[in-house]
Amino acid sequence: MNPKLLSRHVVWSAGSRRAWIALGQLAGLGAALSFLSGCVVAERRHRPVAVVSAPPPTVVVAEPPRVVEKVIIVRESPPPPRREVIVERDRPSPAHVWIAGHWRHDGRVYVWIPGHWDRPPRPRAVWVEPRWERRDGVHVFIEGVWR
Repeated sequence: MNPKLLSRHVVWSAGSRRAWIALGQLAGLGAALSFLSGCVVAERRHRPVAVVSAPPPTVVVAEPPRVVEKVIIVRESPPPPRREVIVERDRPSPAHVWIAGHWRHDGRVYVWIPGHWDRPPRPRAVWVEPRWERRDGVHVFIEGVWR
């Protein structure tokens, strides 16, 4: 073999070995960089936030119940009210209220309804006495109610 050729071959093979190692290192580094730089970064998906909100408060404005007053119309005037004796010791409880007697018309004649003790249907209820009113020449009876 040619000594010049042999020396170049030896130089090339020695350089080649270092070159191959350097090339391998470079390739490994490139692969590592390629691997790391080639990663796909997925967007972080946000979980849907569940917002629990209470419905707005409902405001209920209730009108006081309409009391349908029974009205009786009579041409002749009622007799004067009777005097009643109220016996306080017959009161069933301190919560009871005296409901005074009054004249009622049954369609033919006036009938006396005697007074009695009654308990209000709710706290702070007030008894409005029944009454006779004169309107346009007739007498109108207005029922008593709790208010």
